Amino acid sequence: MTGKKKRSSAPLPPPSSSSPLSNECNRVFGILHNGNYGKALEAAKSLVSRHPDSALANALIALVHKDIAISISDTSSVIRHEHIASALYFSNAALVLSPDSISFPMLRAVVLLTNEQYDSAIQECESALSIKNPLDPMQDNLGIVQYTPLESTPESRVGKVRTKLRELIAKAKKHTFKKLVEDDSLAEVNEEFRALLEIKVEINTRLEKVRQGLVELPSPSTSRKLLKKVLLNVDAITRARAYWNNEMSLEAKKELLSVSVDVNFDENKSMGLKAEEVLAEAVEYAKEMKNWKFSMCCCCGERFFDEELNMEHIKSAHLGTLSEELQSVVPRILPKSEIEICDWKPVDVDAAVKLIEDLSRNESGDQGQDKGKSQDLKLENWPYCNDTNRDKMIKRIWTILQVLIGVKCFAPSHLYMLLDLILEMLKNRIPETLLKQHWMNRTLVSVLFLDEPELKSVHEFIEEELEISCGLGGVYSSFTMDNAMDDLTISHERIIFSNDLSHLILLLDETSAKASRSVDESRNACQEYRDDIVQWLYMGSEPTGEKLEEWATYRKASKNLGMELFKIIESEFCRLQKICERKYKYLREEKLWLDMEGICLEEDKRREEISGNLQSYKSLLLKRQKEIEMEKSNDEMGSMELDIIGSILKKAQADNDINMLIQMHIDQLFGKCFKSDALILGANASIQLTWKKLKMVTSYDYRSIVVPLLKTFMRAQLEEMVDKDATKKSNAALEDLLSELNLDAKKNTEKGGDDARHGQGKSKDKKKKKYHRKAKEFKATGGSEDQQENVEQNLVPAAHGRDHPLNSEVVGSVTTDELEQEERELTRTTEEESRIEEHQRMLARHLEYQRQIENEAKQKRLAEIDKA
Repeated sequence: MTGKKKRSSAPLPPPSSSSPLSNECNRVFGILHNGNYGKALEAAKSLVSRHPDSALANALIALVHKDIAISISDTSSVIRHEHIASALYFSNAALVLSPDSISFPMLRAVVLLTNEQYDSAIQECESALSIKNPLDPMQDNLGIVQYTPLESTPESRVGKVRTKLRELIAKAKKHTFKKLVEDDSLAEVNEEFRALLEIKVEINTRLEKVRQGLVELPSPSTSRKLLKKVLLNVDAITRARAYWNNEMSLEAKKELLSVSVDVNFDENKSMGLKAEEVLAEAVEYAKEMKNWKFSMCCCCGERFFDEELNMEHIKSAHLGTLSEELQSVVPRILPKSEIEICDWKPVDVDAAVKLIEDLSRNESGDQGQDKGKSQDLKLENWPYCNDTNRDKMIKRIWTILQVLIGVKCFAPSHLYMLLDLILEMLKNRIPETLLKQHWMNRTLVSVLFLDEPELKSVHEFIEEELEISCGLGGVYSSFTMDNAMDDLTISHERIIFSNDLSHLILLLDETSAKASRSVDESRNACQEYRDDIVQWLYMGSEPTGEKLEEWATYRKASKNLGMELFKIIESEFCRLQKICERKYKYLREEKLWLDMEGICLEEDKRREEISGNLQSYKSLLLKRQKEIEMEKSNDEMGSMELDIIGSILKKAQADNDINMLIQMHIDQLFGKCFKSDALILGANASIQLTWKKLKMVTSYDYRSIVVPLLKTFMRAQLEEMVDKDATKKSNAALEDLLSELNLDAKKNTEKGGDDARHGQGKSKDKKKKKYHRKAKEFKATGGSEDQQENVEQNLVPAAHGRDHPLNSEVVGSVTTDELEQEERELTRTTEEESRIEEHQRMLARHLEYQRQIENEAKQKRLAEIDKA
């Protein structure tokens, strides 16, 4: 034992009184504390050889052997067992040399716990607690218990050791029950369960993506395209909303939201045909089934209008069910109503014991008050106390029980095992007769009487044997994950048929009160036609091809996930069958051991009734053995019973030994059923969760594709209306402007006369340039090419005499009157030009104001998008 050094777990005790023996003991403690086990053992052996009658020396070498045994991880090691045997030998010698020591029994109890001798460890601790006047633990301190400066008196130190002894008792009892429920044969099943949980976590992630339509996350370039599309939609939404609110009649709105079932999509030929094909398929199904939803078998592809029918089909046609024999061993699930779990708080045990004793005395004095006295022991009548540590531990136990009940994984066997453990903890503090008398042995409320170390052991037992060992903690995690997924609801707008089934009508709010209206009522409700419908039309405005591809991808991914989930269900079901088969075997074996117990109990009863002629248990078992052999039956139960009788006779002869052996096997089988029940309920819960996912994956809703297709069509129809309305308004504004300009030109012509035309040549050229500038400005405001051409043709008048040049002879001499006349004409021309420019400015201001309104609406929409 001189290999790698490892610091000892035993803390270094404070120096004892100065003497040659104490100095040597402190030296051994120091070596042991530094982890040099080989050197510490040599020093301890030397110490004992020189002081064989020293209790402290014997206890010290026992401590060294115990630490060495703990350092050997292989529990089957011969060397480890040799060190444990040596530790027990020397600790016993220390007890003999110092019978009033309370520390040495604790050392021996720790060694026994290390060797898994739990009953012996409990007896050692109880023996130490019964010492009336123990020695001051400081005199034989081995460092197992550490004392604070406040614990400076012998009484306080004895109290600290007694607390430690009670902790060891609680720990030993917990391990006794843990050993009782051990079942190594289920280890492989547990590993399968953990592996399946890991697979299900990965599938959950993929399932969530499929439900959200996220085959893959968008790349940065895709995100930029999406943003650009949103920005482009802002202007379109603004124009469409203005048209919807100000120009569109109620009847037109109704017509827009009503689409023919034979709609033709204005897409490229192949894409349009595909969209029409998908829509026709959905419409045909909805007409026949009166529903848009359907469920498809992931194994054979058969389609069902109800998802529950699909699940039943998968179970019966592709999976199978448990046989009646195996179904009979599935435990009942205890509901919350059968377990008194309310506001648990620690009870003052001393006051509670006094209360129970007083009630018992009263009841024994007046049997007629039994019922009334029992009612006095309701939970709210117990004397509670303010113990923070106990309260925390009680709340932890309460939380775990709530979780187990919540996931439907708490069986009667779990309740009985917990009650047995709690009562085992309480039996040295509250008389068992009192507990039974007041039904405290049948309710988990008895946990409130436990002390802190006992509560800790109960909590650890539930956590280790149910939550961890049986995987119920994983089941709870799966429940939590699935509940989070349930929060991801996919909303679908209502789609109804017209009375003649020729049109599809969209109702946007399925959950509101209007969902219960008739078709006609819905069509006539103004609330259906509010302007947020416009925004809804532009949400998710991907091209038809993308929507069809998403629908196809979703169905393919769902089918693949469905097959994976079905394979998991197959594995989980196979695991459930294995556990049920094993429990069925345990129950049959338990019945045979109970039969053996019944033979012994029947003899006990006969002994009480008839004195003399006693028969031993052994003779009765031999008699039963011969009866079975005489029957010469080759059934399995008969063979098992013969094996059991043979094993009893081989291991025990005396009545007491036979009785103990039978009881031990019954307890062990009950413990195995306890573990099997947890695994069965856990497997059942896990299967139900997987069924829930499979139901989700194999269920479809045609509205997922029909609504986007109809939105695409309706959006295109609305945009066409908006464009036509804009063109109409532009043409009307242009006609008004041209009418006004033509009127001004006509007035000018009438006033000027033919003789003024010669002086207007240059001014006409000026006006022609201005008219061309006017046409360019109109083009900048968004007029079409035809409109622009029309503007130029109307605004630019033909030059008078363009085809007949002016005769220079006629123009030759100009008189004063003619000059004055020309001046007047120029003045009128200037005024006319001023009026034209004023009209131009008015039109420009109007267009600028309209652009400003549109820009403000666009900026407001962008701000809403940024905020979202």
